[in-house]
Amino acid sequence: MSPFLFLPLLTTVILGTTMVLISSNWFVIWLGLEINTLAFLPLLMNNHHPRATEATTKYFLIQALASALLLFAGLTQAYCVNSWSVHAPMTTLSATIILFAVSLKMAVAPCHGWLPDVLQALPYWTGLILSTWQKIAPFYIMTTLPPQMAWTFLTLGILSAVVGGWGGLNQTQVRKLLAFSSMAHLGWIMVVLPFSPQLSTLNLVLYFIITSTLFLTLNILNTPSLADFTNAMNMAPWLTTLTLLTILSLGGLPPLTGFLGKWLILQELASNTAILVTAGMMLGSLLSLFFYLRVTYIITLTISPQHSTTILSWRASRLNLPQNNLSVSALLTLSVLGLSFIPTWIPLFF
Repeated sequence: MSPFLFLPLLTTVILGTTMVLISSNWFVIWLGLEINTLAFLPLLMNNHHPRATEATTKYFLIQALASALLLFAGLTQAYCVNSWSVHAPMTTLSATIILFAVSLKMAVAPCHGWLPDVLQALPYWTGLILSTWQKIAPFYIMTTLPPQMAWTFLTLGILSAVVGGWGGLNQTQVRKLLAFSSMAHLGWIMVVLPFSPQLSTLNLVLYFIITSTLFLTLNILNTPSLADFTNAMNMAPWLTTLTLLTILSLGGLPPLTGFLGKWLILQELASNTAILVTAGMMLGSLLSLFFYLRVTYIITLTISPQHSTTILSWRASRLNLPQNNLSVSALLTLSVLGLSFIPTWIPLFF
């Protein structure tokens, strides 16, 4: 895609999300979501592949349904309380419809079926935008829902964590694996939202940092499937090792960055006597950790069959380009060593 076309589309995507964040009117929020979606659709069809066209169609239909439900909920709210304001008392019907619409947009279980197929058909750069930036506006809408929806949040959070961990067990494609990983992390974000929105925001930021790191490194290594990891160590030993640590961080193993969010969430749930919820989230975390460890096993203990005269491709690759080094190095540092920055992280959100 031409930069003269890509830059205005990306700017419009950012503008749509910004409209949602600064607005207190349900109609303007719906308008911002529509602007964001319509500008993002051409980015999905960037490579002009039939699978990209199919993914774009699926994404458009799901987002159109979610936007229609959100507009219907706004109309219902305006009819009942005579106000479009986000801060007006919300009826149970409107809150339920809005939560269902947001779950569709964020691919929270049981509304998750579209995300693996859509993400699998996209390049890593577009998948990065879909997995990170496109979740900001729905998350903001979720924070406006009344506290009476707490048990609904807990139920969806546990279901999303378990489905995300269970669905990733049988995957061999990296992007589908990342899609189920996204569902599992959204479950952790949702389950703590009724108790501590600040902690939920912190966990969302940590997920964005680690996921962005993983998408960028996988784009450099060019590993669309798990079988491609067997040769990644020959292509770039140091980058592959750091990618391995990033995957473990995404799984929440200490002392890596991903452990910070899950540790604080479990502590918050336990302090609110949500013992069954805590047990359910730990079970879902174990399921996710299994397929993260399977990826690390493939990287470290599986060797691709090679002939002695094979020319290693890393010698003439794009791994040493300066524009890749700075951003990836900063993100890798935050993804792996972020737990040592706790005095810096915590005051930003509490």
